[in-house]
This record gives sequence, structure tokens and C-alpha cells, in this order.
Amino acid sequence: MRLLLAALVVVVMGCAIAGVGMGEAPAERQPAPSAAATAAARQRVAALGSQGRRLFTQEGCDRCHSIAAIGADGRLGPRLDTLDDDAGDIAESIADPRADIEDGFPEQLMPADYAERMSTAEIRALSALVAAASGEAEERDEDSGRGRGRNRGRGGEN
Repeated sequence: MRLLLAALVVVVMGCAIAGVGMGEAPAERQPAPSAAATAAARQRVAALGSQGRRLFTQEGCDRCHSIAAIGADGRLGPRLDTLDDDAGDIAESIADPRADIEDGFPEQLMPADYAERMSTAEIRALSALVAAASGEAEERDEDSGRGRGRNRGRGGEN
């Protein structure tokens, strides 16, 4: 009986860790960009050089966030390749990630110490990568010269 109970506990814990019965993560409900958008994003990302992509992996962003153009397929946080943010808004979100959380995502999920761990130049490189991947770098508001920044990627209207 003890062995059966232990086996049941192991199975239940394994299912919990694997997420069985938990439904899909909020990020899995976010549609991926089209093949054409991904191809264009690959070109924009390649033009930036490697620093932003290196930081995206080094800082662990790829474990939680998806960007199709670089093969990142994290599912815990919002997709970053479909944002309506410009690089400035993205940099603010990296430096202060808990200021505005997208509905459906846990508030304490993203580390809050990037502004201390990374230099301003590194945050800019990382935000340029995300902006290029989302296409926002190419889409500027004609009136202000800034990106639309409507959703900041995490919480609706600003």
C-alpha cells in the first residue's frame, strides 16, 4: 500500500510539474506572427548585429518569451514579436518590468533587477532586438516620430 501511495504521489507531482490539467499558458493563446512577418523580422534582427540576441539568451529572456525570428519559444511571458511598442517603451519595460503587467500573466514572474544587472547600452541593445523582431522599429507614428506604444506589451492602454 505504501508503495502504491508513493507511486501515486510521484505521478501527481510529475503531472503538476508538466502542467497537465492546467490548461494552456496565456502566452500560448497569443497568435504567432505570419511567416512573412517572421521573415522580415529575421532581416531586421540580422541587421542589428549580435549583442541584443546574445543578451536575450544570456539574461534568460528566451526561457519565458517567444520571438519567432530568433527561434525563442518561451511560453511563460507574453510574445515579444507582436508588440506595439517602440524601443523606448520596451527599454522602460525591461528596466521596470512590473510597472504594467499584461492581463493573465503573474505579477512577480519577470525579474525586476535588469536595470541594476545591465548597463543602459545593454538595455538599449535588448530593446532594439525586441523592437526589430516586432516590426515596431519600422512603423513610426508620423506625427511624433515615435512608435505607437499603445500596449507596452503588458497591459492595455497607456
